[in-house]
Amino acid sequence: MARRFVILGAGAPQVGSQSPLLHDVIKGRQLLELQLQTVGLEKDYVYLVTGFESERFEPYRDSVTVVENKRWKDSGSLMSLAIACEKIRNDDDATQELIVAYGDILFREEALESLREDSSDISVAWSSQSLLNQNFKPRSTTEKVAVVNGVLQSISTHIPEHSIDGFFVGLVRFSGDALHELFDFCNEPSRELQKATVGEFVEFLRCRGKIVDAIDLKGDWAEVGSEHDIVRFVLGTKAETLSRLRKLVSVSQIEDQVSFDVKNWQEDSKNILSLIKSQFSESLIVRSSARSEDSFTHSNAGAYTSLLHVDPNNGLEAAIEEVIASYHNQQPDDQVLVQPMLKNVIRSGVAFTRTLEHGAPYYVINYDETGSTDGITAGSNNEHKTLVIRRGAKPEQVANSELLPLLDAMREIEGLLSFDSLDIEFAMTEGNVVHILQVRPIAVQKAEVETSTDACYEVLDQAETLWIQLKRASAHLAGDEPIYGVMPDWNPAEIIGTNPGKLAETLYKYLIMDETWATQRAEYGYRDVRPQPLLVSFAGKPYVDVRASFNSFIPKNISEAEAHQLVNFYLSYLKSNPKLHDKVEFEVVPTCVGPAFYRWEERLQQKGGFDPELISKLKAGLLNVSRHAVENTKTYLSNVEKLQARISKRRKSKQAASIRNVRLLLDECRLHGTLPFAHLARSGFVAATILKEGVKEGWLTQAAMDDFMCSVRTVSHELTEDAKATAQGTMSWQDFVATYGHLRPGTYDITSPAYFDDPEKFLRPIVDAAMDANHAINEDDAWIKEKSGFFTKVRALGLDYTDELIEQFLRDGIEGREKAKFIFSRNLSEALDMMRILATEFGLTVEEWANLSLYDVLGLSESTLKTAEQKDFLLAEAFKNGRQRKLASTCELPALLTSLDDFYSFELSAGVPNYIGSKRVMARCVHLNGTEQGDLDVQGAVVLIPQADPGYDWLFGQGIAGLITMYGGANSHMAIRSAEFGLPAAIGIGEQLFKQLSQAQEIELDPANNVMRTLR
Repeated sequence: MARRFVILGAGAPQVGSQSPLLHDVIKGRQLLELQLQTVGLEKDYVYLVTGFESERFEPYRDSVTVVENKRWKDSGSLMSLAIACEKIRNDDDATQELIVAYGDILFREEALESLREDSSDISVAWSSQSLLNQNFKPRSTTEKVAVVNGVLQSISTHIPEHSIDGFFVGLVRFSGDALHELFDFCNEPSRELQKATVGEFVEFLRCRGKIVDAIDLKGDWAEVGSEHDIVRFVLGTKAETLSRLRKLVSVSQIEDQVSFDVKNWQEDSKNILSLIKSQFSESLIVRSSARSEDSFTHSNAGAYTSLLHVDPNNGLEAAIEEVIASYHNQQPDDQVLVQPMLKNVIRSGVAFTRTLEHGAPYYVINYDETGSTDGITAGSNNEHKTLVIRRGAKPEQVANSELLPLLDAMREIEGLLSFDSLDIEFAMTEGNVVHILQVRPIAVQKAEVETSTDACYEVLDQAETLWIQLKRASAHLAGDEPIYGVMPDWNPAEIIGTNPGKLAETLYKYLIMDETWATQRAEYGYRDVRPQPLLVSFAGKPYVDVRASFNSFIPKNISEAEAHQLVNFYLSYLKSNPKLHDKVEFEVVPTCVGPAFYRWEERLQQKGGFDPELISKLKAGLLNVSRHAVENTKTYLSNVEKLQARISKRRKSKQAASIRNVRLLLDECRLHGTLPFAHLARSGFVAATILKEGVKEGWLTQAAMDDFMCSVRTVSHELTEDAKATAQGTMSWQDFVATYGHLRPGTYDITSPAYFDDPEKFLRPIVDAAMDANHAINEDDAWIKEKSGFFTKVRALGLDYTDELIEQFLRDGIEGREKAKFIFSRNLSEALDMMRILATEFGLTVEEWANLSLYDVLGLSESTLKTAEQKDFLLAEAFKNGRQRKLASTCELPALLTSLDDFYSFELSAGVPNYIGSKRVMARCVHLNGTEQGDLDVQGAVVLIPQADPGYDWLFGQGIAGLITMYGGANSHMAIRSAEFGLPAAIGIGEQLFKQLSQAQEIELDPANNVMRTLR
């Protein structure tokens, strides 16, 4: 039968009926091509009627017949059809069937077949539902229908509400006499019908006695009028989606399939098995494809069974039964999908076209290269990688060029669906051929107006501009190229997090990162880099200026030219070994002389090509640093104890909450607290280097070092001893709370509760567990036996001190850092508590105050504004900074920034964990997200925390089985704490692995064998 197909696309879109993006889709190539490919129309028999912006359809003149309705402004869709009919009769007057479709609808091949199989001269498609058009809102011009037993009773915009059965979808088939009457009208169109719609012409024919059959599509169609209509039309169950996309994709491949629903299987399993075996002879995958999977509201990803490597001749039936049995609340139309297994897989994984957390404009590709197709989705290995690509990144900016074909495939699917929030499961075979295994919408999209794509780009553009401005170093700094990191030197990611409030960030700068850090280095024997701030924020994320840091580790006896050579070498080495970003002082830059310093000498000579004379000079300078540590640590410890005395004196009289007193507390903290703390932190590092390198070089056994660490009396041991005294009644509960209540999980975070805010939660468990604690030194332990020989070898380094002085230094260095932080954090905590009171007085919430800059707060002490004006100022600043923080949280940046390209794409840092302890544990996993702990039970669990902050000390009284942190170095607070308590720990595992483990229910942690894996 000679058939023709007419698409009516002449009219302009109705005002407000679609977004600008879909306006382009409707007018342009995507929608037309999608319909042609979906239905499988033969383009030689397709007529497209244009009118509004008809020039945009010029590219189609080579594939379909394009005719123009030049009177589209003052005529209806029927006149557009008449113009097409005239062209059709001129081309072929033997046409026996004509199918007409409105240009803004999508339908499936099944709908077309239903119309063609109908025996009447005229049939229309209608919908009793709007399942795919969930946002479909009938307009006054929408044509409604009344239908009885599959026969049209009326089609009009004016049918009474109680008589409406559904809506005309804009799809009609004409044949026989109805087609002849249509052609007759086209020859001499009546005046009254010239502005009519096709629906009104159908009603005209019906009123003249024509029987019009009505085919109910039941919602399986789409009128493209909102941004989700195309994607809702194409995406269905897993099987339906892959089948539909298979016809459309060209950049990737989708494997052939056999799919069927549960009802079909139950009624005709024998024929289904025969069909599968006749179509496939190789190994198969039997996949779930339930209706409750992969929807716009929930994904149920991984909830149902899929079976790999199924032999079609042995076990196929059992595999299908197993998949069906996994469906909870099983429905007759739940499906099963059978496909051939892919061969020669080189990588596979899951890709997201926006971030899950914020819906931010990034492609996020999680993949592994094990050859498995379900390693990522099943979480069966820890060998995965994550590539983050900012939208708009150029190919040369993508961090892994081997994934460019996948990126092209993702972009093609986005274009086909006109939707950019997708979860795509993929595999790549030899030759980088991309295979699409699944496409579904991201079930939870949190993007809001404030976190829009354009706003995110604006924040990133500002960050790039700042990078360019800072690229050229200050005149007093050596080094040609900058590097910035969240963990090297004073690691802000560990202390204030990667997206801190403005108050926490500026407090950290004020107390340490603006000047104190550099003053400490200069006084300790290093190069003086003042005035040089250490902290720089890119897109709201705090980074350490690594170039400045490396400058500050050059001993002061090194010349300017020599410093330039050394800093450039250190920077280059870190850039080539980015995984060492949280271990720079152990693996990248020498900062003191220890037992393994000869390894630094070898690297500098062999890889850096440095003159032996310079290396010798560097060693002499760093040896003086080590000597300074041994000789002066006791003095620094004494200095910080002076702050303790000042605090004790001040506590006798309660201070009023005022801006002036906040400043006094912080200045006292900076002068008498954080500076001696910084000195003691450096001494602690020198002490840790001597011990760890001593073990590495065989001067000391690991057991001896562990024994020594267990004998160290840090704040945590004092806490345990005082808790025991409280439990025994020799220390009062009130004194115990007064001593330790100032600690808080987020030391610089005003929103983080102090222990005294909820002592029953934070401190009572420590008291309850204290009776079991025992840290007595075993006189027969390895440290006692080995320390004398160890000290003899330490003296040979040039640290010619007595055994007693060396041991006292090691203890003071490790104990002193923690004690200093404990003391100075009391001042900081008091200042935060004072600001909590001030927030209430100014009418701000604590959360709003957290978004204020410290400098704005302190500036109020000299302000001439009235109180009401000050409040308005603070509110405005809090709102502005809060919005900027929210935008910044959507931006993805790597832990190490080495070039402008890192603002566009990077491999998520896998991290090299710092393993502590020797005990292997397998336990349930509890993820403490930030400082909000709730009432989570952590006893007996491996606990995951983002930062290795001392405010988490309360965990050690909770009977936890192990500890894992995202950030934190080998010498971090929690590393030392874990070693003291003999607690299995992995410190600073990196963002990528932390994200994976945080989804686990049970974890194995085996520090002795460097093993950390998900069990379930």
